[in-house]
Amino acid sequence: MIKYLLAILLLSDISTNAQPVNQHVVLVEYAFSQFLPGNIKMKSGETYDRILNYNIVTNEMIFENNGKYLAIANPEKVDTVTINQRKFIFLNNKFYEILFNSKMPLMLEYTATIQEPGTSTGYGTTSNTASASTFKSLISQGGSYTLQLPEGYTVIPRYEYWILKNGQLERAGNERGLIKIFPKKKDAIKELVQKNQTNFSKTEDLIMLVKSLE
Repeated sequence: MIKYLLAILLLSDISTNAQPVNQHVVLVEYAFSQFLPGNIKMKSGETYDRILNYNIVTNEMIFENNGKYLAIANPEKVDTVTINQRKFIFLNNKFYEILFNSKMPLMLEYTATIQEPGTSTGYGTTSNTASASTFKSLISQGGSYTLQLPEGYTVIPRYEYWILKNGQLERAGNERGLIKIFPKKKDAIKELVQKNQTNFSKTEDLIMLVKSLE
């Protein structure tokens, strides 16, 4: 029992504000449309099975515990998070999904733009953009997160592709970026992109291209 309590303290801030599961909530501010079974592996070796999802606005890994939704309090102590067999690592104060693991892994960064209620521009959109910190204060109370998006707020997801080379993240979302990362394979990159009609907005196309280069 003591070990279990220590684990909960490590992973979360204790909160008395319970948030019941609502299967009808659309989780647009998360990487997955619903919370899924996963595993948290700590650098110290401990592992914890949890129901997890990644908040792309606050850049926090959220897990469900007895009806509450809590953020991992010390993500720098996490080695790997696995959600539905997809792996994430903590780097530069946020989590990145590993799309292809190799000596220079291909990684996906989830980001988002938040539009708050504001004056209409006349084209069905609003003119105000909220900061992540402001948005976080609206969905978190005492460390416990609500799944219901505040009325009038809109989250627009964005995705950035990176390759981790010599400890540094290099942009890999286009042909020019890949040539910079793999300068000796410039001709091969151009040939593969043309041959396969690579669409850099499609994750599966980019994974296939990077695998071919490896």
